Amino acid sequence: MDYWLAYFSTAILYIIPCIGLLSKKQLFKANKISFFLILGLLSHAYFAYLIIFNQGINLNFSNALLIIGLITVLIYTVLNLRGNYHRLEFLTLIPVIAIILFNPIIQNDHYITQYFSLNALIHVLTALVGYSFLAFGAIFSIFLRFIENDLHEKNDGSFFSSNLSILAMENQLFTIYWIGFILLSITMLSGSYFSEELFGAAFVLNHKFLLSSLAWLLYGGLLIGRAQFGWRGKKAINLSLSAFLILVLAYIGTKFILEIVLA
Repeated sequence: MDYWLAYFSTAILYIIPCIGLLSKKQLFKANKISFFLILGLLSHAYFAYLIIFNQGINLNFSNALLIIGLITVLIYTVLNLRGNYHRLEFLTLIPVIAIILFNPIIQNDHYITQYFSLNALIHVLTALVGYSFLAFGAIFSIFLRFIENDLHEKNDGSFFSSNLSILAMENQLFTIYWIGFILLSITMLSGSYFSEELFGAAFVLNHKFLLSSLAWLLYGGLLIGRAQFGWRGKKAINLSLSAFLILVLAYIGTKFILEIVLA
């Protein structure tokens, strides 16, 4: 009963701010959107607690996505407290709504409860927070790409807009990427140390590690290019989105195949 109540409450509270997607007018002011999002975050957190911490800690494919979605919405809410980013909520919430709606469908038939030590749990949480920052960075990159395209085409009636300049938004974007990159670096280093505890086997050079390393190199190259050569615009956005897609294949793709396809 509590599961379905939290399930529908979270979905509805996230859907309400997205109703304006069907209209070119902003149906809700920033303070009302924040109100629904805060309620949605509380409901989302309770929903995640019910299914993840029911018996020990269950971080299967569906539940890992649920946590990433929760942190991603939290990052958006904090970043947009002043309402500077108009309709960014659509790009943020629509993937999260899909994650929530599909949660009962893609739950593993073999519900495995995983008991981690404190160190291993910190590693997992660091990974999830890092993925969330990089996921929101990808969302913010798409938002910025839309705005840049509208500026180049001199489109006054653009759907996405911001009170800030392109340069200010790019600075915030790269701050997000720096946080995500640092957390990803910690995750990859600690993952080799906790490999036996987490996966029951010593560290091996597999496709997940190789793809994660490639994504790490792309993010690192992007940040160095930004710092040394001032990379910005489409080049930076395209490189960051490529890195994120590789990271998705490395982590989420691997969990999906192992827990859903091969289960």
